[in-house]
Amino acid sequence: MNNFKEELNDEQYRVVTEGDGPCLVLAGAGSGKTRTITYRVAYLLEQGISPESILLVTFTNKAAQEMKERVAEIMGTTASSSVERKGLPWSGTFHHIAFRILRQYAAVLGYQNNFTILDSEDSRDLLKLCLKGEGVDRKAKRFPNAKVINGMISYARNASLSLSDLIIKRYSQWADMADVFSRIASDYAKRKKEANAMDFDDLLVNLQLLLLQSQSVRERFTKQFHYVLVDEYQDTNKIQAAIVRLMSSHHHNLLVVGDDAQSIYSFRAADIQNILDFEMMYPDTKVFRLETNYRSTPDILDVANDVISHNESQYKKSLRSVRDPFSLPEVHP
Repeated sequence: MNNFKEELNDEQYRVVTEGDGPCLVLAGAGSGKTRTITYRVAYLLEQGISPESILLVTFTNKAAQEMKERVAEIMGTTASSSVERKGLPWSGTFHHIAFRILRQYAAVLGYQNNFTILDSEDSRDLLKLCLKGEGVDRKAKRFPNAKVINGMISYARNASLSLSDLIIKRYSQWADMADVFSRIASDYAKRKKEANAMDFDDLLVNLQLLLLQSQSVRERFTKQFHYVLVDEYQDTNKIQAAIVRLMSSHHHNLLVVGDDAQSIYSFRAADIQNILDFEMMYPDTKVFRLETNYRSTPDILDVANDVISHNESQYKKSLRSVRDPFSLPEVHP
């Protein structure tokens, strides 16, 4: 058995051992976020939780692989044969998890299970055909190219906005052509479906749709996943947050880790409100704070804390360094 008390600081230990139910872990920069998540998974495994019952969602494949390796290292010789053999079969990015599930149940949504995935270049090529079909002459009038249109469609879908609403909010210069964009988007969706293909956004949107429309599929996975853990929650969009809510709706053991002060992907439709409104969405939430910083000197943290303190909407936290003071930060033009 691992001695978690010795291997973690008090803040981390509380998360690892008290993380049942809905939990929000506010992890400041350099506070051992990855260490805390991996030890939480190891703790669950030591408590006899089956690896198949843990859904661990990360934002990159590299992060998922790193966490699996760290869990295996923590477990060491204490790992049961089941853990050693299966690892963490349900760990990966949102898109990876969606792909695995849709490979089994795409037929419920009218696809074949052997659907193909369109990469960015494939999507742009297909949109060029849609532009041509719409009769758009980009040389004759100002009109965005396929890459820009693809970005607009993608943002709208991830933000759960209609394309018309998105154009009014972010692309008002093209407001008079909103109907044209909507027709292009509809044609794009139709061509994908006819080709039995999905782009990366379809993976997320279709997983949410599948869970909403099929009670049997929803019950299978919500009952299977006793524990749902999500890394970098401040960077989730509305679709991803909805998927997380659905997946944790049976056992209600949801632990999300993030830092509202590190949200930098709003241009990709990441919604900071997912973390700021977490307690409202999950009324019985336990809030943990990881505020012990192992990365930076006190001099740097004093500046960072002061800058962050001016954020209008935030969870208050104050990072504390374990390192000795060093030279003061400098500003260079």
